[in-house]
Amino acid sequence: MPRILYGVSPIGLGHATRALVVVEALKKEGAEVRLFSGGKAAEFMTGEGAEVDAIVDDPVPSVVNGEMRRVALWYARSWVAYKRSLRRTEQLFDRYQPDLVVCDEEFTGLTVAGRQHTRRVFVSDELELGFARTWIARAVEKRVERWYKGLQESVDMLLVPEFGVDSGNRRHVGPIVRAPTLTGEETRSKYNLPPGKMILFSMSGSGLGRELAAKAEELIGGGTFGDSFLAVTGNRGPRFSGERTLDLGLVSDNQNLVAAADLVISTAGKSTIDEAASSGVPIIAIPIRYHAEQERNAKELGYSASDSERLQTLIQERLGKRSAPRRFSGKAVACAAIMSLLQSIGA
Repeated sequence: MPRILYGVSPIGLGHATRALVVVEALKKEGAEVRLFSGGKAAEFMTGEGAEVDAIVDDPVPSVVNGEMRRVALWYARSWVAYKRSLRRTEQLFDRYQPDLVVCDEEFTGLTVAGRQHTRRVFVSDELELGFARTWIARAVEKRVERWYKGLQESVDMLLVPEFGVDSGNRRHVGPIVRAPTLTGEETRSKYNLPPGKMILFSMSGSGLGRELAAKAEELIGGGTFGDSFLAVTGNRGPRFSGERTLDLGLVSDNQNLVAAADLVISTAGKSTIDEAASSGVPIIAIPIRYHAEQERNAKELGYSASDSERLQTLIQERLGKRSAPRRFSGKAVACAAIMSLLQSIGA
């Protein structure tokens, strides 16, 4: 039985939900998979029944008034956390002795596997940086980007969960999403949701997006949108308790709430965007300003950070305007690619 060590970024939950989908498929193909991560991601995956080594540290970006701040400090803190986590990953590697290492935006596993001459698969949709705004942050980011580009080029396979043209070691597999496990009625019953149109605010797994959620709460609580109500998921701060608002906290099956919603509002995390597209649910994706990854995700849908100022108009335009569901096959394609690499090395 081939042995796979699977690392997952501890920042946010999009990497964790995506990893669980791929790991499930790999296990069905006969692979033995051991997960490692840290923080809320490790907690989430453990809560989903997975065995996870919580050994990775990685800081969450600083966000003030809807803007990403102190980028140079974030890079410095990330590097310190990486170096601190590296030894723990080395120890896990020595105990497990994997045939292959797969990492979803987790870097210590790729580094250790490279040193041990073990085949490596890097899963990432964040191939460019671009977070820096000040001269010192740009200087730091330039060095980080050289390292990051080198890492992408050095792995055996770079799996990109988007559509695109393959080249070199890069393989585009399409979005990797969790399929809904409940009907809309079952979801409403599970969470005791009231009648009316549900506007779901899906906060980042990192707890980002509170300012935008508060703006949505104010608009919806005022009764501007008839019988609509706001359901908030992913909140890790003080609970939202406004009129027509239900704070559901951190949920394990956010994809069911996305599928049952009449509109989703988010800070442009890829997992939420892909889950909405998969179920044909309209989405308003307003990124945190200067968060390069979110801004790129939002731009593809025609949104920008400035759209927070016209949130009311956007809700009126998008509410209930469903489209045809899109059934993505990223899970199967990613699994097949990883298993083919295993077979090529005789594992």
